[in-house]
Amino acid sequence: MSTQHRAGPQWFRGADADLVVAIYVVRTGGVQFHAGLYHRDHGTPSVLHFAWDRDLRNDAPDDVVEGYNYGLIALSLDDDDAQTLCALCRQVAATHAATLRFRFVEWRPRFDLVTASISPQVVDERRGFTCATFVLAMLRSAVAEELLAVDEWPAPTPDDADHRWQKKLASMLRPPGARPEEVASVLAGIGAKRILPTDVAGGAMWAREHWPVGFAAARREGEQVAARLQ
Repeated sequence: MSTQHRAGPQWFRGADADLVVAIYVVRTGGVQFHAGLYHRDHGTPSVLHFAWDRDLRNDAPDDVVEGYNYGLIALSLDDDDAQTLCALCRQVAATHAATLRFRFVEWRPRFDLVTASISPQVVDERRGFTCATFVLAMLRSAVAEELLAVDEWPAPTPDDADHRWQKKLASMLRPPGARPEEVASVLAGIGAKRILPTDVAGGAMWAREHWPVGFAAARREGEQVAARLQ
């Protein structure tokens, strides 16, 4: 266990409250970050986050990544939408703890507000989430607007940082003895647009009337958040 001192959460937008949903962002390495949804509905706060393949967690905020300070950006939601999103967090956590796949292929699913089932239905293993696209799917499901104008995000070019990141994670997702179709499902996503956890945080820095936030604005705000998370 790390013994690094934790200074506590930094609220980059808004503040904690009895009813609040916020983007949770934490540095996990030199240039890597992780994102989730901080949710509190008149009780103890939790962070719903997609940790890895078939590993969705609903952790206490201090337990998501040990040894690193984290940032919180309160979403500009009315009470009805905040309660809807909190309820969906609880339902998705209970339903999908070990079912979601870590994948890169771009799609824009929603979770049903009652059953937490995914639409469009997952018909093959190419479709899944990263930590960032999972957060976007949750917001898309509970809030009318999209947070980010995803069409503006560029696709990676061969051997740039995003392409190398996808190839590295793809190798980690292919266990020894994996079926050929499972290997193909992982490789199919290499070259997809990469939305960074800090892009999600950067988008959330904007008030709701500015959603969906474009690439340049979200990336700029996200880089400022990243710089403050040491």
